[in-house]
Amino acid sequence: MLVDYHTHNQLCKHADGGIEDYILHAIDIGLTEIGISDHSPMPNDWDIDVRMYEEQFWKEYKPNVLELIEKYKDRITVKFALEGDFFPGTEDWVREFNGKNEFDYVIGSVHYLGEWGFDNPLYVGKFNTTDIDQVYLSYYDHIKRSAQSGLFDIVGHCDLVKKFGHRPTRNIDEILRETFTIVKQSGMAVEINTSGLRKPVKEIYPSENILSILSEMKIPLTLGSDAHTPTDVGRDFDSAKHLAEKYGNGKISIYSRRQRSEIFV
Repeated sequence: MLVDYHTHNQLCKHADGGIEDYILHAIDIGLTEIGISDHSPMPNDWDIDVRMYEEQFWKEYKPNVLELIEKYKDRITVKFALEGDFFPGTEDWVREFNGKNEFDYVIGSVHYLGEWGFDNPLYVGKFNTTDIDQVYLSYYDHIKRSAQSGLFDIVGHCDLVKKFGHRPTRNIDEILRETFTIVKQSGMAVEINTSGLRKPVKEIYPSENILSILSEMKIPLTLGSDAHTPTDVGRDFDSAKHLAEKYGNGKISIYSRRQRSEIFV
């Protein structure tokens, strides 16, 4: 059984196709579940160029997802979700917003270090003027704080910082273990996200080194394509399934109303 828990749609302004298009492709390729998890709105229209307005969430996103859950219930399980951002200072707003909804799960991702959108191609040049080891330290500090916040269920693309191919100059396994100890304590799962294969780094998130640490710590896994076009749903899932078998005992996590259970891939 395969599920894709990380998908986007045109409401985020940098993806193609409507929500239904993603569901239909998931049905075509034989997925058992698809999660609709577009970028969450944020307070004061923060980062609005790459996410929906809050008004759009209430008037378009939520009612559309709930309608499609019912429409396709006999063909595929559709999950109502979001990809949230961990951005220090917004925790109370996010907690209140999440509490107003009956999400099946919320992905917690780090896309910003301060005001730097480090995964945005427009700002990739900053890597050339910044200590890469400090970037990694800051990134994993944010992952730890995201897990400690209790706001999220799944760690999204947990080594996104490697997106453009920048690597730390020293071994950071100790930092990784400290980080994922907090993730373990939080009860979160970590996604195997295949979109890294479509990025300059050409590598799944997370690396096999991280997956080996997750396996050792018995941290559960789930699957996501991070699709920004319908045909990317389930893309490269043969590779993702292999990694789940190798590092997750062949199991992946699924969610309903923010309660986790496991199935075999």
